[in-house]
Amino acid sequence: MSLKYFVELPYDDVDVISSEIYKFLETDTNLINSDKFGWNFIDCKTLLNNAPALLDFFKIYKLVPRHSAITIVADNTHLPKHVDELPVIAKINFPVINVQVWANRWYENDQLAAELLDMKQPIVFNSQVAHSVEKTTATIVPRIVASFTFHNEPLDLLK
Repeated sequence: MSLKYFVELPYDDVDVISSEIYKFLETDTNLINSDKFGWNFIDCKTLLNNAPALLDFFKIYKLVPRHSAITIVADNTHLPKHVDELPVIAKINFPVINVQVWANRWYENDQLAAELLDMKQPIVFNSQVAHSVEKTTATIVPRIVASFTFHNEPLDLLK
């Protein structure tokens, strides 16, 4: 059975979690208002200690986080089409701020195969399919998303 490109994981407290992550980034990192575009790895344990609602979200899916990163994007050159490093396939991305009018796109044979506009909910996605993040119109930047990998990779969520 092939895996889906992405699956939304609807959750009522997305705004609470997004706020907790943003507050952590403001107070415990130098990423906010920086020009550190693209991937920025952060200490997962420290983030979870500062975002208890995020930990509650992971408990629902019985997920044990391994690594966390923050992606900061202001234009289409910051996360161009790419495939993430193995061995991880299933990752979860969580919207933090300014995700409107951005598209997550997945490609097969250089053709657009799937698209998610305005990521309002967390998603699990197949990081082994070429994907990109692209601005679809003028918007407030930067777009900030938290990305997670797990000791117990959530491949079942992509089936």
